[in-house]
Amino acid sequence: MSLSVYRSAGRTWTVAVLAVPFFLLGLDLLLIPRLFPQYQRRVDWLADQMSLDRITSNGPEEAWGLVFLVAAGGLLLWSLKELLFPREILAVDEEGVSFAGTMGPAGGRVVVPRSEILEVAPAVLREFGEETPAVGFRFEFPERLPSNPWGGLLVDDFLFIRTRGLSVRPYQVSVLFTAEEGHTGTGYVVDLEPEQMSVTPVEGDPSDHFDQKRAFAARSRIFVGAAVLLAGVLVAFFLLISSVDTNAFYLIPTVLVVGGGLTALLAGRDFLESS
Repeated sequence: MSLSVYRSAGRTWTVAVLAVPFFLLGLDLLLIPRLFPQYQRRVDWLADQMSLDRITSNGPEEAWGLVFLVAAGGLLLWSLKELLFPREILAVDEEGVSFAGTMGPAGGRVVVPRSEILEVAPAVLREFGEETPAVGFRFEFPERLPSNPWGGLLVDDFLFIRTRGLSVRPYQVSVLFTAEEGHTGTGYVVDLEPEQMSVTPVEGDPSDHFDQKRAFAARSRIFVGAAVLLAGVLVAFFLLISSVDTNAFYLIPTVLVVGGGLTALLAGRDFLESS
């Protein structure tokens, strides 16, 4: 059996969606007006619609436009690359395990033969008062791995890879070694808070925290937050085309958009943690 592990596409999509408005704002503030002098900036048009003072054409906002273009553009390119050509973080096949992320973003791969892998088990890393799911690999020759692996943690002869934000759960990796390596269903709890890190074996899968009730409630809050956010956008559009006399009315859609967006984001995080 073989398995390829990638970063979760959900987080990549989130980064891309959040970067789009900043990239468009950078285009509007800096690039398009320089390429087409007759272009009226959308920021200025919006200020006119809301009866606000325009920002100056040569003010400090152009520097912000450059920041938005570079930062948001870089995030969009990275997101597009990860969505179209995702980097394989971990690969398991008949030959062994290939670690692509332990050498850093621009590092190469570390391939460990199956004969040198003594055990693979799900684990939980306790740090800063939180528990992070991980998968632990125990090697016969751990010295072939970097002492400070990127995205992982080397404790004694174990390498623990954090699986939060990846496309698989810890047991999906460990089950590939169950038949051949004689895995007995043991997991590990790694305490990172003391000065001397400890690895404690436990029965079962300590990373299995799936809470169906909590996940259902979180998913419901995501839909509610998205609906409130959409309502805020529609109210703002209605106020814009109706040409209201006072800007105070725009506080209503602002509260709806911010409240709905925060509700959806927090619920999304809760859903990921519960599932």
